Amino acid sequence: MFFRIDHRTEYTYSEPATESFSELRLRPRDSLRQKVSRHVTTVRPKVLINHFTDYYGNYVETVSVPFKHNKLVVHSSCMVETNTYVDAMRGLNLSISEASYIYLNHKQALYEFMRPSIYIPFSRGLKKLASELLRPERPFSEALLALNHHIYTHFKYKPGVTDASSTVQELLDGKEGVCQDFAHLMICLCRNAGIPARYISGYIETDPVPKPEGNKAKESTLIGATASHAWVEVYTPNLFWVGLDPTNDIMEGERHVQIGVGRDYGDVTPLKGVFKGASQQVMSVDVKVTRDQPLREN
Repeated sequence: MFFRIDHRTEYTYSEPATESFSELRLRPRDSLRQKVSRHVTTVRPKVLINHFTDYYGNYVETVSVPFKHNKLVVHSSCMVETNTYVDAMRGLNLSISEASYIYLNHKQALYEFMRPSIYIPFSRGLKKLASELLRPERPFSEALLALNHHIYTHFKYKPGVTDASSTVQELLDGKEGVCQDFAHLMICLCRNAGIPARYISGYIETDPVPKPEGNKAKESTLIGATASHAWVEVYTPNLFWVGLDPTNDIMEGERHVQIGVGRDYGDVTPLKGVFKGASQQVMSVDVKVTRDQPLREN
């Protein structure tokens, strides 16, 4: 599938900021499952945009505005092609306990995705919950799909009740949250059970689209945040990263577009930075994910 993605973020300051610095993770990744054919980032005020690749292989842009400005507007536009791929968990005939022995051979490479991080706590209570939902004797694939379904059915998607700083425990207590919270919970339970898991930030096509060739049936409506979406990748014993989306109770598919991977949200925040001079700021975000046609070469 081909998607056009427009992501516009505007920061308005209560009084002119004397300077600001921002780090952007908005360009989708190039990988076997997706290819970026075009990407343009524009900034107002107009300044030079630098870029680098971070520790996890994510494309990062940096913006520095060293003079007074009343607002900062960042617009990222890209064309992305996503591909179908085989479900790597299908046919895995082993238990979670057996999988844990295989992970020992890759412990160094997977270390950061098996340990606690800023948003992913380890505790006796979480280990107990993980052992109940991901029992060592359960078939690996069956257990992970069941966990995906459990989060979908036991927690309500409700924007506004949590924020970027909310914890896994707050979700467990309140039973309400958004895709970021659900992803953190699933990663937390996987890691507490000894299964490597990482956080994925990206976009999702939420609107149903009619199927081709005059078919009146439409694809299902998917749940996703206005600004971005989040889901999970689990490292399988056959050495694949497999995406699971607990917000929608599905596996990652063609309607998902990956931007970045990391231990948790803190590693892949779409925009973060600092400013000087203003007492406060107001942020507005507008994202459009539209199915499109491939770009034609002249």
